[in-house]
Amino acid sequence: MFLQLISTAILSCSGLAAAIDLTLTQQLMLAPSRHARYELLKDEDFVFDFGKGPSSELVNGGYLVDATSETFPALVGQGVGMAVALEPPTTNSGAPPRVVNLTMNTLQATIFPQGSPHMEFNPSCETRAFVAAFGTDDFGRTQEFEALFSVPDDVLEDSLGDALSRSQIDKVRSKIPGPVMKTIHQCKVKCGMAPR
Repeated sequence: MFLQLISTAILSCSGLAAAIDLTLTQQLMLAPSRHARYELLKDEDFVFDFGKGPSSELVNGGYLVDATSETFPALVGQGVGMAVALEPPTTNSGAPPRVVNLTMNTLQATIFPQGSPHMEFNPSCETRAFVAAFGTDDFGRTQEFEALFSVPDDVLEDSLGDALSRSQIDKVRSKIPGPVMKTIHQCKVKCGMAPR
């Protein structure tokens, strides 16, 4: 009797969540168990197409897409997330250099400790892919220079020791590229790409 009552309450909550127009992600977050989450998902909900992902960004010739609990609801409760990027030649993330400098070859992996600034650089003349895995389904991402230059001008001036005037700050801010950018003049020359 008690189990029947619990099952009825769970089904009522699931029905109520759908009735008040919650997104699938919200319904999954409210589900009381893994089993209840699976009951809300259809077979096709378990497939994420990185080529058509809703958060994909095509910026400066590169491509970056995140699979999070928002864009791929089946990740809710799984404790993982992923990002896939296609880096054209001479691409990096715009983050400052790391102390660790590695050359990665096909099918090799490394880690970046959580929150650490890092960059990837593709020195070849061919587009390369990289895959990132995260220990959460809602991992987020911060672009270092975008974050730095998003603070108020007076705070930025003080933080940089008055090395840049407000007009220089505005000029730099307007030229910060997206999360995937082409750089490195010598690579552009090597690959026959037009310089900026």
